[in-house]
Amino acid sequence: MKVDELYDKIYSDESTKDSNTFLGIFETNKEIVEKVVINGNQELHNKVMRLTADYAHHLTMKENYNKAISQIEKAVGLFQTYSDFKGADLYQNGFYETLIFDRAMSNYHLKNFKNAKQDFKILTDKFPDNNKYKNWLATIKIYSIQKLINVLWYIITAAVLLTSFIESEDIGALYDIVLIIGGIALIGALSAEIFKASIKKKINKGS
Repeated sequence: MKVDELYDKIYSDESTKDSNTFLGIFETNKEIVEKVVINGNQELHNKVMRLTADYAHHLTMKENYNKAISQIEKAVGLFQTYSDFKGADLYQNGFYETLIFDRAMSNYHLKNFKNAKQDFKILTDKFPDNNKYKNWLATIKIYSIQKLINVLWYIITAAVLLTSFIESEDIGALYDIVLIIGGIALIGALSAEIFKASIKKKINKGS
C-alpha cells in the first residue's frame, strides 16, 4: 500500500473519526508514512501532514501522551515546511491550533509544565477570548504556586522546630535570624495562598 491508498482508505468515510478505528488502520500501515520521501511533492506533503497530525491528535485523545509528543513534533514540522503556509500565521489554521493544544495537554500530563506553559501562553496570546486556554494556563500557575507554598511551609516547620527545641542563648543571634526567616516564609505562604485562591476563583467563573 502507498500513502495515497492509505489516505483514501482512512478518509473515505466518517468511521475513522473514532480514535480506535483510526489508530487501528494507521498503526497497521505506519511504516508507509514514516518511510515516504516527500521530495518537494506538495500533494504528498499535504497528505502526510494530515495523516501525521490526525495520528498525533488521536494519540492525545487516547491519552497516549509519550507517543503523541513525538508525532505532534513531526506534524508541526510538516506544517512549518509546507509551501502553501509560507509567511502565513499558522495559528489561523484550526488544525495547527489543535496540534499546539494537544502538545500543551500532553506535556501537562507528562508533568513537563514549563513546555506546557509556553504553549498555553502562546495560545492565550493568539486567542485572548478563549477561556479554555486561559483556564489551562491558570491551572499551571496554580501548580507552580503550590510548589512554592510547599517549600515555604517546609521552611516554616524547620524554623518552628528549631526555635522550639533550642534556647536562644545557645545560638545567639542565629535564633533571631531563624525567627525572621520563619516569619517571612509565613507571610509569603499566606500571600501565595491568597493569590492561588484568586486564580481559582477566576477559573470557577470561567474567565
